[in-house]
Amino acid sequence: MPDPVIQDPEDVIVRVDAVTICGTDLHILKGDVPTVDHGRILGHEAVGTITEVGDSVRGVTSGDRVLISCITSCGRCEYCRQGRYGQCLGGGGWILGHLIDGTQAEQVRVPFADRSVYKLPDNVSNESALQPSRRRRCTTRSRGGSASTAA
Repeated sequence: MPDPVIQDPEDVIVRVDAVTICGTDLHILKGDVPTVDHGRILGHEAVGTITEVGDSVRGVTSGDRVLISCITSCGRCEYCRQGRYGQCLGGGGWILGHLIDGTQAEQVRVPFADRSVYKLPDNVSNESALQPSRRRRCTTRSRGGSASTAA
């Protein structure tokens, strides 16, 4: 697979350091989400380090360690202005691992970076940042291959 590139001035490229595999990814693999193209890189939750920043991005810079939100937000449409980001009509919503390549990769392009990635404090580990809710089971994988499972 080719490395992702900036396609819009609001994009960032993130080197993925840790990811989660959640039930949605498993449903896609099982064939329950027919809108996902064959060969799509899955994943929509990760922690990583920004390596490239689009010209319009103001809130993060190259080298920042960030949490990548599973939902991207244009910030301009009616739904985003109401805080209903999952229904974004401006090109966001659940797109990572669904409509564009996701986080189960070495690098990922994240659209709408100022509203879709969040700087992490140094005292928060990758695994803690990806800690799932107590109601679902998720596996996290850190760069270097170690895995842990949380319930």
